[in-house]
Amino acid sequence: MRELTKIAIVTLTLGTTSLLAYSDDYALTDSYKLFNDMKLAQKQQGIIVDIVKELQKDNINIKSLKSSQKRFHRVLIGLIDGDKSLNIKGTKLPKVRAKLNELKILWYDEIMLIKRGLKDIDIKEKAIANLNHIMLKTSEIVEFYNKSYSRFKQKSKISSIVNRKIMGRRIQRIAFNSF
Repeated sequence: MRELTKIAIVTLTLGTTSLLAYSDDYALTDSYKLFNDMKLAQKQQGIIVDIVKELQKDNINIKSLKSSQKRFHRVLIGLIDGDKSLNIKGTKLPKVRAKLNELKILWYDEIMLIKRGLKDIDIKEKAIANLNHIMLKTSEIVEFYNKSYSRFKQKSKISSIVNRKIMGRRIQRIAFNSF
């Protein structure tokens, strides 16, 4: 009977551990405070592509262009300062903040270039070229978020492994001390 109880406890422990491992992986995305910020920073790249496509058209849809500009601007400011309506926390990571502020300066210059480029084709070409710099800066920011998230996942996984090991030992002690 004792042997059967030990086997049942070990089986239960292994089953619980694999279930905890799955829930820990899911919890990683849920507990990383800047996860939504990271996703929106990635979406910023798509908005830049939309702006470039719109500027390259012969008949620019001003309403669509302005909408894309507003979305980019709102998320950019949210990434720096936070925005509850977009569920953006805003970052305190020094490297990311520095890059975001650099991007903000480039973006303000770009807004003016686009505005002037609507009337002058040469300036419009310069605005499109300038958007490449903004895309590169955005890519750097996304890379910083990705590195931060990878470090977070590593720390979380190590912590999870240590906790599982401690829990496993506690369960073993309880199982073997009860007999």
